[in-house]
Amino acid sequence: MSQSRTTQVLLLIVGCSILLTGCWSSLPIEDRYLEAGIAFDTVPPAERGVEQIDYPQKQRIRRTVQYILPEAGAKSSSSQEKKFENEEVVGDSIMEMTRETFLTNRSPAGFHLKTIVISSRLLQDIPMHELLDFYLADNDIRLSLQVYISTGTASDILEEHLAGEIPAFLLKELSDNRKRISRLVKPVTLANMIGPLTSESSFLLPNAIVEKGVLKIRGAGVVKGKTQTYAGYLNESQVEGLQWIKGEISGGIYKVQEPELQQQFVYEIKSLKSKVNATVKGNDISFQIEMNSKGRLSEVFSSKIKKMDNHTLEHYSEIVEEEVTELAKKSMAKLKEMHVEVADLGKALRIQHPAVWERVKENWEEEFVTIPVTFRTKVHLDDYGASSMTAD
Repeated sequence: MSQSRTTQVLLLIVGCSILLTGCWSSLPIEDRYLEAGIAFDTVPPAERGVEQIDYPQKQRIRRTVQYILPEAGAKSSSSQEKKFENEEVVGDSIMEMTRETFLTNRSPAGFHLKTIVISSRLLQDIPMHELLDFYLADNDIRLSLQVYISTGTASDILEEHLAGEIPAFLLKELSDNRKRISRLVKPVTLANMIGPLTSESSFLLPNAIVEKGVLKIRGAGVVKGKTQTYAGYLNESQVEGLQWIKGEISGGIYKVQEPELQQQFVYEIKSLKSKVNATVKGNDISFQIEMNSKGRLSEVFSSKIKKMDNHTLEHYSEIVEEEVTELAKKSMAKLKEMHVEVADLGKALRIQHPAVWERVKENWEEEFVTIPVTFRTKVHLDDYGASSMTAD
């Protein structure tokens, strides 16, 4: 065998050995503490400084981390077995609190982190970019993890609500129900937040709370763009109206009262499209929002309603149009009251009238409060379910 041939064979053997060798720095999965969720709460002033430590540290933030326990599944297949544990650390630096975990001989890993929940009370004192800077820069953290706000105690979200379930995972799964519930705001990932944080634009976060021991997503919290702090709360009706304005409803229902019969009926949303038109006349700006939806008459509460009658469908379409328009107006009024613009009006103005946007963008949310907004709603009821039962 020639020398060049021998050299090639040796290089091939060495190359194969390198490729077949395991990662030298890896740890067995049972020795890792996989982070599933994190909650940030404020530390009440009465509790600050109580813990005696010999390391300089302000006790401003309470960080609760939820770890998955892989060994729990190995010992028992019971669905009732607790599969996680929570750990609290108090401090003033997110990275420092993360490293505190190593004092307990653990090796935490953040690449399975699914959710972060931030207390609205904490976000009044500490800007969002300070709380999330570490996670946006950490290579182990995936930008697909979802961020929530909580008007209650954020760490309560990570307590066990269903036996055998991991709360951080359960919270993420609740957001998948948007195709059935129009009051759920779109989930927000770390990747989604980079743009608003950089441009100092206001944005929404889903509000996670615990009610009577049940984990829920109810309403939304608003983060003010300029300060990146908590600006206020939108209730479920205000969120629903905003979803109509932005055309971000994936499905769900809208319950309406028929004014003549004083009976309710349910409009099931099959599709929704929204368009924002910006009009500029001199120095005056105005917006017209068109909302177009198709759906079905899914449920009626009166035997006098003839679901298969075209006149009935037209009549009920008009009722839904009026109700949705009022809903959208109330949501827009709430945004103006809070001095936050999260309805994408500025985005429409920037695209349709870029020169005007350059003039008003620095003080946009104050300008927005004075700008008139009108609505045009078109609803088409093209379905009434599989059957029609009346008393006739």
